[in-house]
Amino acid sequence: MKAFKYALLATNAILLIAGCCLLASQTPEIPGKPVLFVIIISLGMLNLGYYLYFRRRFVAFSEEICCNAERIMRQEKGRLQRNEETLTSKIVMELEKMEDVVQNRLRESEKEKGKLQQAISEISHQLKTPLSNIRMYHDMISDPDLTSDEAGYFREIIQQQLEKLEFLIDSLIKSSRLESAMIQLNMGNNRIFHTMELAVNGIVQKADKKGIDISIHCRPTIKVPHDIKWTAEAIGNILDNAVKYTEERGNITVNVVSGEMYVEIQIQDTGKGVPPEYYNDIFKRFYREKSISNEEGLGLGLYIARNIIMLQGGYIMVHSVIGRGSCFSVFLPNRKIV
Repeated sequence: MKAFKYALLATNAILLIAGCCLLASQTPEIPGKPVLFVIIISLGMLNLGYYLYFRRRFVAFSEEICCNAERIMRQEKGRLQRNEETLTSKIVMELEKMEDVVQNRLRESEKEKGKLQQAISEISHQLKTPLSNIRMYHDMISDPDLTSDEAGYFREIIQQQLEKLEFLIDSLIKSSRLESAMIQLNMGNNRIFHTMELAVNGIVQKADKKGIDISIHCRPTIKVPHDIKWTAEAIGNILDNAVKYTEERGNITVNVVSGEMYVEIQIQDTGKGVPPEYYNDIFKRFYREKSISNEEGLGLGLYIARNIIMLQGGYIMVHSVIGRGSCFSVFLPNRKIV
């Protein structure tokens, strides 16, 4: 735009100077010299008029766009006719569409922020109960007149309160990992067997309490570029869900298959299953299915697992049969480290 403006001004100047030089020249009389002079001057004035006209139109157009942008930011209803086929109308309508998208995202962000604050507030409040109970039963166990049966009963209660305390602290830690910016990856071409070992070690105690058998089929030589700590966290969250929603004496099978493009980690359980219409919902943050609302949890585990895997260029798929169990397939890209 600036180049066009300066070229037009330069053309005007050249034409005007040429006209003046032609008129003032001492050369012999050129036939039609006055007419040629008038044509040159007219062309120069015409170009100058075009420049001034389009500059005025451009300034008016810019002012109108700015006014409409300010109106949209103030969320005021405009007087723009929707059926106008002008460039201004089209630009303003696109700006309004963008404003709607931004507003929707802000509303979703505020909604999720409110849920997070509520969850953290509830967890913080619930932390007081197990701490108070542990302190109270610890004092009672210190009573010298306490029988061995009573002491064993109180120790069992303390153990239950410690487990609840562990769950609440784990929930707080998961809440702190909601944003992708909190996850700093340290990628390396590592053995996936070691990562699976870390993931299973984190849930083996819960599985033992329910009598759930966990079997892993993974060749120790399989390598794939991934972050060991965060991938173990993601797999651990999926395994934790499998243990939580699998009945006692159930089974969890983990198969690791190395393909040409991806390494696939299949986690199959014999739990209650997930309805197909909820396949996408279970990966949303704070999502809790109504049928499992009595189970402990915040609905963060699968959301965090998906984020961790996606940051490494992978993805998660789920297939489930109600009453027979679910299979979560984690795909990690088998690409070379640059």
